[in-house]
Amino acid sequence: MNVVVKPRYSKDRNIADFIEWENQQGARHELLNGEVIAMTGGTVAHAGLIVSLSARLFVHLQGTPCRVFASDLKVQAAENVFYPDVVVSCDAQENDGVLCQNPKLIIEVLSSSTSRRDRHEKRLAYQRIASLEEYVLVSQEAKHVEVYRREDQWQASVFIGGVLELQSVNFVLAIDELYSSLD
Repeated sequence: MNVVVKPRYSKDRNIADFIEWENQQGARHELLNGEVIAMTGGTVAHAGLIVSLSARLFVHLQGTPCRVFASDLKVQAAENVFYPDVVVSCDAQENDGVLCQNPKLIIEVLSSSTSRRDRHEKRLAYQRIASLEEYVLVSQEAKHVEVYRREDQWQASVFIGGVLELQSVNFVLAIDELYSSLD
């Protein structure tokens, strides 16, 4: 569950100010449409899906310029700052940087408290990132994955069985294998 907080951060400040403020906090926060949202922990299912996806993508992308990051790296999307559950970038990253540069793939594992925000506000913000090719939403409650893929326009596909294909990183994974950690 995420909670809108009233921190000592002013909406009138810029993204750099927010990032500087947020890096000094004891907890993680996202900035969505000028609102500061405190991030809370997830469930075992949520964490398991993040690890499953991150590990498989890490192995798949070894030997390429692409890097996989899970949960701790920020992404700026327009005037918003988020902590995606999984993000892949094929551009060089500064090891001491706190923002993922030019994400190619972003994955969010849905929870009941974040589902609406992830599907709507965050999706629209993420889709404004020029480098982003796919935005993926993974349900932790059922075998259900939504993939938003940039083609001429953004296209949505839903996977409830069979094989999940992430074209942005040439990755294929059986839906049953993805969810095997939840059995």
